[in-house]
Amino acid sequence: MDTDVLVIGGGPGGSAVAAHLARRGHRVIVVERDVLPRPEGFGVLLTPRSLAALQQLELSDLESFHRVRHVRLTCDDRSTSTTWPSHPHFPPYAAVASRQVFDQSLIHAAVSEGATLLAGHEATDPIVERGFARGANVTSRDGRSFEVRASYTIVADGANSRFGRALGTYRKPTWPYAVAQRVTYRSPLHDASEVELMLDLRDRAGTPITGYGWMLPAGDGTVTVGVMMMSTSPSFRVVNPTHLLAQVIDDHRSRWHLDPEPINSGGGGRIPLGLSVGPSAGPTYLLVGDAVGAANPLSGAGIESALETGTIAAEVVDEALQSGSAAALQRYTRLLAERYGPFYKVGRLSNRVLGQPPMSPRIGRLVAKRRLAADAFVRLATNELRPGRAGIAELTYRIGHTATLIAPDA
Repeated sequence: MDTDVLVIGGGPGGSAVAAHLARRGHRVIVVERDVLPRPEGFGVLLTPRSLAALQQLELSDLESFHRVRHVRLTCDDRSTSTTWPSHPHFPPYAAVASRQVFDQSLIHAAVSEGATLLAGHEATDPIVERGFARGANVTSRDGRSFEVRASYTIVADGANSRFGRALGTYRKPTWPYAVAQRVTYRSPLHDASEVELMLDLRDRAGTPITGYGWMLPAGDGTVTVGVMMMSTSPSFRVVNPTHLLAQVIDDHRSRWHLDPEPINSGGGGRIPLGLSVGPSAGPTYLLVGDAVGAANPLSGAGIESALETGTIAAEVVDEALQSGSAAALQRYTRLLAERYGPFYKVGRLSNRVLGQPPMSPRIGRLVAKRRLAADAFVRLATNELRPGRAGIAELTYRIGHTATLIAPDA
């Protein structure tokens, strides 16, 4: 099989690339290991940044996702609620969607634009000729093997990208990463208009953990409970994420009226942060989403960055195909640095500062007690800073950015 662009992975980043390039008339093949729809029955949070990126894709199910207009921040016995930040380029609300429905909507958008989907197929290894990636060897579920040759390859197979490693990519081992765990319950509060973030995570010895828990009402009868733990936590290597999640569930079960038993077995994994994987571009290939470690180093959120890096990659590859020159791909690394570089460096440094035991509880109690602090916290965590403004979030970021000029990279 021959194509203009081969996309390895049909998640948010891969689907975004495929949809944008197919819309522009290019031949696109998406190789997705799973049979769709995936069985994952948990909810995902689509931040205002994510919704803005999805609007560009004209996603058919976008209006059906459950809107949430408030964020509740809880720490110990304190709690406050705030709205999503106002921003000139993003909607003033977020949404929660079933990951199964969300992924299916994204890949459907790509196929509707003309992309070819090979679901239940695995790209086993890249085809490399004279140092150039020229596609992949693919195996179907029934064991048949064949080649898919392409002018350009997009690596979008998620965290710990096996295909990316085969091309020589690696994660910076000293940079922070996160581990997430989640599970879904039925609850009568499934249609609540706010999500809750719990900022008081502690290990069994009472030591604060850098990270947070969450409650995501999906509007479909379910609430997804999860935890995000950063590797900068003092006890990171001895804390079991499953036990940490169980503690959050026990602490908040009655208030959210969760059923006694979950509706799925849950899941999770490691999340590379802050563009910690590279190189992000080769002579004929690009990495997007978790494959390039693009998740926000402050929040661990990866869907928005997957969609955005997918959109940027599509613009670069379109230019290469239009001009007939692969040199356009070398702009990709610079474009990522311009979009994320300063903010992600502040995020990585902040991640390490928050890892100091006295810091996380103090900040958690402050944002859970004062509305202005909560507003600034959410704006910073979601990277919705406003250029030219002098709000608390923007001033805090400038202080952090100044610190990164003299501090070593995190």
